[in-house]
Amino acid sequence: MIYHINRAMVKATATPAQIEEVLESWRNQGRSNPAVKSFVVGRDHGGDFAYSAVFVLEDLDGLFEYLTHPSTYATDRIGLGLAERLDIFDVSDDDDPELGAKIQELHRRRNEHNPEVAAQLAAVPTYTGAGLDD
Repeated sequence: MIYHINRAMVKATATPAQIEEVLESWRNQGRSNPAVKSFVVGRDHGGDFAYSAVFVLEDLDGLFEYLTHPSTYATDRIGLGLAERLDIFDVSDDDDPELGAKIQELHRRRNEHNPEVAAQLAAVPTYTGAGLDD
């Protein structure tokens, strides 16, 4: 299983309505993407982030389906401009020593296929995660 995790701190200029729109868009990703086995979206407790979303995916194929699904791109388009800080990472119980490199490659391919979203991601003031070239 792969747990795809997004943790976000929003810009001070983000309105409550904008924040709720992004949270609902995250929820829609979980409901509308067949690759998502389960998900949780809500407040982040115990860290420096305000909101988080966790999506559970079966395998690498499911991760790529999630990453390239129209609902994921929709959330990117409405949410990335509101992010002050964003951490995106994946946790897995798979013992494959190459899994990290394979996940990184899926994120890189996704961003390569959608340069508009990759540019928005690169413009987040503080971003930690897979898929962008150094």
